[in-house]
Amino acid sequence: MFASRKNRPANSIDCFMVTSGIMGGRVSTAANARRWVRIMQASDHTVLRSDARTMKTTTQLLDGIGREQLKITEIRVTPLSYRPADGSCIHICGPVVLTKMDAGLVEVLTDAGITGIGPVVGGFDVDWGHLVGLNPFDVDTEAFPAGVDVACWDIIGRVKGEPVYRLLGGAEGRCPTYASGGVMWTYYDRGDDGPYGVEELIAEALDYKAQGFDIFKWRPGTDWDEAGITPARLGEICRQLRESVGPEFHLGLEKKGYDSWTWDECQEIAPIIDELGFLFFEQPMGDEGPAQFDDYLQLKEMMPRVQLWGGERFRSSAEAAPWIEAKVYDAVQSDCVHVGVTDNWRIAQHAAEHGVKIVTHNWQTPLGTMCNSHLVAGTASGHLCEFFLYPNEMRYGLMKEPMRAVDGVIDLGEVPGFGMEVIDDPAAAFPYVDGPGTLPNPRFPHALERAQKREQAVVGRYAS
Repeated sequence: MFASRKNRPANSIDCFMVTSGIMGGRVSTAANARRWVRIMQASDHTVLRSDARTMKTTTQLLDGIGREQLKITEIRVTPLSYRPADGSCIHICGPVVLTKMDAGLVEVLTDAGITGIGPVVGGFDVDWGHLVGLNPFDVDTEAFPAGVDVACWDIIGRVKGEPVYRLLGGAEGRCPTYASGGVMWTYYDRGDDGPYGVEELIAEALDYKAQGFDIFKWRPGTDWDEAGITPARLGEICRQLRESVGPEFHLGLEKKGYDSWTWDECQEIAPIIDELGFLFFEQPMGDEGPAQFDDYLQLKEMMPRVQLWGGERFRSSAEAAPWIEAKVYDAVQSDCVHVGVTDNWRIAQHAAEHGVKIVTHNWQTPLGTMCNSHLVAGTASGHLCEFFLYPNEMRYGLMKEPMRAVDGVIDLGEVPGFGMEVIDDPAAAFPYVDGPGTLPNPRFPHALERAQKREQAVVGRYAS
């Protein structure tokens, strides 16, 4: 369905409609075919795929799949790190330098001899012994941690002999993605009076375009005080980028590297990126709750050609619900790494009901790409998966057959479960490095403190 993405109008993107009286969710087994309605709009705003099915609960989803009697016998968590071999930093984002990236591998073992894999981020010293003895098919009734939930879906797919996207209701194992980067350029001089950032940003975008991506998201990841950046100056950077990549290449702008945009800054940049035909503006003021709804809805009126995306910080379907029902975001970016496949499926069902897209957040680990791509391909509201492209050797080095985006699309294939196998001895390939990986930028020792104060000011605007 997403095969011909190249030959489309400059201001269009794949989109599908939820028709009157159709809730948009879909649940099917492999034998069920699905009806697609493809609509190409001249606007950058999109609607959703249509399905002549009613919304389903996760219990109905699992009943449709057919439950099997298995028991979890063991859960293993392996912490991993990627750190450049030469000791350099991964990137400099104005206030901070990133020296390493951590990720965790969850393995759920069963009495059937089938093991599922999943991701975990954050604390790795967890005790999930109380989950031993539970049935991995009970993802709809047990409050499994997100990474365990993902691994359970891998098990379910392996047991049933079906890829996860098909069990969720998808017919085609193709997941469109967008290139996510632009985090490394700081836009201040290098000490030799030479510019740093704009040319590199443009080169990065052109490289992704040459690889076949047609959407690129970047971040003005710098210390604005040190770099002398203002919304007006950033607007000129946006203009240079647009002129360099051409009108047919879609662009998205995210929040600053380590602090949010203020309301005044948002009002200044919104008409600029609208004029330049940007596809989306991502959670510029963060996801602070319903107190933000009025500001965000006003912001959307200031940039009618630009979509508003957000929600990567959502940790449950309950947290996402008011944003979806108020249609604050045109696309919700909930991440299976943080909410699991089951609850993200609920979010996707709810989003389809309200004409909102799912564009999964996906940063840091290929295990996230694994589960988020299946969620996108398996749900009616599933639209895009973020494909992170900053330096991280885990992206292609952790899996025996890593997922790759070819012309911006991941082919998920027909292998049961998520279809992925971890390399032998991942802990040896990516040994865990204890301690923080995000450190203050030594060149600007007070920049992180300034960024934190600006973030507090943005959050304070919406404090009850």
